[in-house]
Amino acid sequence: MTSTHASTPAVSVLAEHVSEHLSVFVVGEDTDAKRPANGGLRLLNYPSDAACIADGQRLAGLMTHKHDLYGTGFAGGKIVARAADPEAVKDELISVTAELLESLDGAMITGCDLNTSLEDMERLTALTPHVLAAVGSPVDASAATAHGTLGAVEAVLGHDLADAEPGRALVHGCGAVGGTVARTLADHGWTVFTVDLSRERAGFKGATPLPEDCPWWEVDVDLLLPCSISGLLDASMTKALRTKAVVPAANAPFQDPQLAETLRARNIPVLPDPLVNAGAVIADSIERFSPDAWRTAQADDVYAFVRKEVRSRANEYLTQRHEGVSVGDALDSVAADSGTDPIGLSFNDAS
Repeated sequence: MTSTHASTPAVSVLAEHVSEHLSVFVVGEDTDAKRPANGGLRLLNYPSDAACIADGQRLAGLMTHKHDLYGTGFAGGKIVARAADPEAVKDELISVTAELLESLDGAMITGCDLNTSLEDMERLTALTPHVLAAVGSPVDASAATAHGTLGAVEAVLGHDLADAEPGRALVHGCGAVGGTVARTLADHGWTVFTVDLSRERAGFKGATPLPEDCPWWEVDVDLLLPCSISGLLDASMTKALRTKAVVPAANAPFQDPQLAETLRARNIPVLPDPLVNAGAVIADSIERFSPDAWRTAQADDVYAFVRKEVRSRANEYLTQRHEGVSVGDALDSVAADSGTDPIGLSFNDAS
């Protein structure tokens, strides 16, 4: 089995552009176009180039685990860009990123991430083919991630949402992913508490937005769904959590990974985030390896496939855990064999 926890993936800076006002680093495994690295383009006002690279290495490592877990056919990668005024450098970012991708000759493929949009990917696609972002498709990558998260929820519940007894859920972050998850739960009769910097996003019909000063981590719920930022949960929050399960769509939601173990010691299931939030990379695998089926597929077909695959793997993981298998060994057990075909190829059979 492909290891998902035994060692830190070997990732490095594959290509870079550094100037006074814009730095761009392509970080990933040393690979080639047959198994390209895959990860989104992130633009932030990092404090330094070193901090930017460090974040890229961390994120590329997380992407490696996710790709290996689902057998997407990709290696781990990320493009991280640093600018004091992110919006002011968008034109240059697009052209520079295209040049870097071209220089790697297909060994890196990118898509949307923080502060980059589908419109940016459309402009990037006009300059280089090394983009997977559902450009020109009815599929939305964030919606795919949301539906994968819902598949993980169904694994925890042991039922389809349509058949499960509605409970109480708290969704932290109601953006493109969390908003879809929260609305879907509300549509199925759940009591949904929401936390978001935008009161408009949090206050959709059927939601119960919590006040800004509310200690949301103390609300008694059946499901906690972190869908916002990495490092959301610190030690004091984790200790005070009153939830029956944690299903994180956000990458690395705990400030210290050991905090998740303290919840598991209290018999609170915590699904590993790469298991939950793989919807977008599964969609990328379909787009890359089943292009004909991708072109004719409806968005709901892709979302249903993603939801089924995540639910199936999360079910297997939870079964292993119930049998006393460790988190790392359970992930190893459910991970795709390294020699299997990319998961995207199986969409041909499903469609």
